[in-house]
Amino acid sequence: MADTTRPSSASTPSERPRRRLQPRHAVYAVLLVVVVACVAVLAQRSASTGVNLDGGTIERLIPTPDAKVLQQETIGIDLAPGYTGVLALDGTPIPEDQLVEVPAINQITFTPGPTQDYEQLPAGQHCLTATYWPSSTGPSDSTTRSWCFTVV
Repeated sequence: MADTTRPSSASTPSERPRRRLQPRHAVYAVLLVVVVACVAVLAQRSASTGVNLDGGTIERLIPTPDAKVLQQETIGIDLAPGYTGVLALDGTPIPEDQLVEVPAINQITFTPGPTQDYEQLPAGQHCLTATYWPSSTGPSDSTTRSWCFTVV
């Protein structure tokens, strides 16, 4: 007499145990999503802040082109190492003694205030022009960059 029963090791598809997602796999999946999201945000932020503008001489425009800013907002430019410059708002030079230059990071900014030519930036569209040059050569070898933003 032959045994017609199946060995217990063989199972039909409906009898196979379901694989469950292990808790550690769920954690890895969440971490992967977070990393991808962070990379996407950083890539977008880099593009919107103008990283490596003008062949890498300009690292950031402050504010970014077409941005909406408050009347007390700081405006300026962040340059590559070895560069310096000056700023003009709507074609009017901002006095150099009102500019804040941070040589360690090559940043030149202006913040409106009570002792400045602008106590606050007037509402409306404005254009900022940065004239910059290599620190080693001086303003005779300058370049300009203009961009506009809106003060609300």
